[in-house]
Amino acid sequence: MLKITTSDIRNVILVGHMGGGKTALADALLFAAGASTRKGSSQDGTSVSDFEREEREHKHSIYASVMHFDHAGRRVNVIDTPGAADLLGQAIACLPAVETVAVVINAAAGVELVTRRMMEAARSANWPRLLIVNKMDAPDVDFKALIQQIQDTFGRECLPINLPTKGGKGVIDCLLNNSGDSDLGPVADHHAAILDQIVEVDEALMETYLGGEEPNYDALHTPFEKCLDEAHVIPICFTDAKNGAGIPELLDIIERWCPSPLEGNERPFLTGEGADERPYEYHNDVNRPLLAHVFKVTTDPFVGKLALFRVHQGKATSNAAVYIGASKKPIKLNHVFHLQGKEHPECEELVAGDIGAVAKVEEIHAGDVLHDDHALDLVHLKPLNFPTPMHGLAVAPKTRGDEAKIAGAFHKIVEEDPTFTVSHDSQTHEMVIRGLGELHLRLVLEKLKNRGLEVDTKQPKIAYRETITATADGHYRHRRQTGGAGQFGEVMLKVEPLERGAGFEFVDAVVGGAIPGQYIPAVEKGVRELLEEGFVGGYPLQDVRVTVTDGKYHPVDSKEVAFKTAGKFAFRDALQKARPVLLEPIVTLEVVVPEDKMGAITGDMSSRRGKVLGTDMGSGDTVTIKANAPLAEVTSYQSMLKSVTGGLGSFAMELSHYEATPAQVQAAVAAAYKPRAEEE
Repeated sequence: MLKITTSDIRNVILVGHMGGGKTALADALLFAAGASTRKGSSQDGTSVSDFEREEREHKHSIYASVMHFDHAGRRVNVIDTPGAADLLGQAIACLPAVETVAVVINAAAGVELVTRRMMEAARSANWPRLLIVNKMDAPDVDFKALIQQIQDTFGRECLPINLPTKGGKGVIDCLLNNSGDSDLGPVADHHAAILDQIVEVDEALMETYLGGEEPNYDALHTPFEKCLDEAHVIPICFTDAKNGAGIPELLDIIERWCPSPLEGNERPFLTGEGADERPYEYHNDVNRPLLAHVFKVTTDPFVGKLALFRVHQGKATSNAAVYIGASKKPIKLNHVFHLQGKEHPECEELVAGDIGAVAKVEEIHAGDVLHDDHALDLVHLKPLNFPTPMHGLAVAPKTRGDEAKIAGAFHKIVEEDPTFTVSHDSQTHEMVIRGLGELHLRLVLEKLKNRGLEVDTKQPKIAYRETITATADGHYRHRRQTGGAGQFGEVMLKVEPLERGAGFEFVDAVVGGAIPGQYIPAVEKGVRELLEEGFVGGYPLQDVRVTVTDGKYHPVDSKEVAFKTAGKFAFRDALQKARPVLLEPIVTLEVVVPEDKMGAITGDMSSRRGKVLGTDMGSGDTVTIKANAPLAEVTSYQSMLKSVTGGLGSFAMELSHYEATPAQVQAAVAAAYKPRAEEE
């Protein structure tokens, strides 16, 4: 067995649009490296990566999976991720576990929606990127046009590290080799282009190169790593997972050119809380205290809860006692595993830089930091930017009495999927699940059904918000006498609108003891109660400042309940005068359709109160339309898109902002809001 050190490890995640062949590529790499005895396939259910029941049935990836193989003395951990836009959260959650983000592009389809989104996610988080053009022997591939599209989309720093030959049935190196021909023209031209880019980061290398000396691997390794870290070069390589072309060369590229944990960019860890929060510098050193990050949690039918983690510092060993974040209670890692799809071979230790898993520890959750030194109690990873789940369904159990079981199953899925949420609507008493799209929620419900639970579904209420547009004063005197001790409290306050997204502010500006200090929290409690209940249509109020300015109390009859009631109704009095408005969620859509359907889609968007922000031409006669639209108008967008494009269109949607609804929409929502009228 290979003795692993941190410098021997390469961590790579395969991301990209659905249909690019990521899973086929992972299976081909495992087979070529000798980690599997046959090349698996999603189509016949033998893929090492796609092993879950839902994946075997749909014949494509739905969940992220981890595999590993050894090549040329290196341990390579590969994370295969789904490519559907609705399942982006699976890929984003795994980014902190790797040094290299390998974005897989379908040679025939070119740059697609998820390709762009994952390139942007990796760029914004400062992860080195590698572009893998797969399916290169597809018929009628225009390699020159494809490279031009990649560079137009992602920048001129995207340069080939090898080139396709023989109509996509082979590859030839163009980094260390400067002779021969390829499907993209003379190798020497591409060799000169990438070297010109690399030497810019190393003055000594530039001097020798300009002097006519060809650099070798040893001379190029360090500056190439620097180029990757700084995105000064985004290398492109070519493969065909089906016929095996470029697979041995990709193994060598990963081993030789992809950064080890010692060379890659540091992950953004923080320490401290609140105002004391600051960056934390860790070290990829096995002799330091353990620091590991749990990037994924899943449920295995045989071992139960399985927590996948990346060791960033120190080492994780079987039977070790570790702490979870700031918890002072140790937990025991009875066994640590390497992962090979659904298989969990046990290992003695995981050194800094490695990826593994631990089973049957219920206290561990996604995002947790594991450590064995209390000096690391407050170390945590900087939060990742996940798309906001906006596509919702209201669900109810088909079988009476299954409510608790279904809620428990959903909460397990919430832990496994960072872009899935479940909540209870206090106004409609609905259980509402939300995801990134129709496919996302359909797969969640399918998983629930496979666990023996079924639900009825319907469209949920739109998650409106409320705010005010003017400053106003409010006043209420609460007096109640019931024969014994009475209740008395009087509150005067002022409300003011805040910037969109500012939230809520409560200010105590009472002077002279007009309201004793012990009653101010009760006033705030009453205000916050109405804040949650809403005023226009029963939706939460936001972006409001409430300032308590004056009031009166009674030395005998004043009590907390009286000031809570007075605060709530004084707030309501002010809201009546502050021109309250209903806010609706506006989503950003990226719609990919055949070019000849662009007019129909943009026209439909206008009819939905949408605004087209721009269009980008893609390959294969497709166009990407970016637009903003009210969520209420696009809840059934998938069915319309399928009808108009014959199933050839796709879209992704995420929350953009909230803005005021048209007057007729607000009037309709207010008319349907009964609690306020009944209370009055």
